[in-house]
Amino acid sequence: MRLPRRSRAPRVEMLSRPGCHLCEQMLRVVSQQVPDVVVRDIDAERRAGVMDEGEHDGWTTQVPVLLVDGEPVARWEIDPADLRTALSSGRRR
Repeated sequence: MRLPRRSRAPRVEMLSRPGCHLCEQMLRVVSQQVPDVVVRDIDAERRAGVMDEGEHDGWTTQVPVLLVDGEPVARWEIDPADLRTALSSGRRR
């Protein structure tokens, strides 16, 4: 008898920066479905050397950006239905 595989929850991250009102709005929507979303401050990551200058420059005008398993699924805003779709398609077995 084969047991069904358990799917793992997708890794959800939001690229953000301080004072970004769109980031705050996206975080409110995402937090309702993903309470453990990881918020990454791109400016702090650049200063700490975690993010290189080219990567930072690529994201700087795009925040907020929602990543599911490392892939961008939304920029600037996301509605709850689109978030559910992104999360369900991001589940891996």
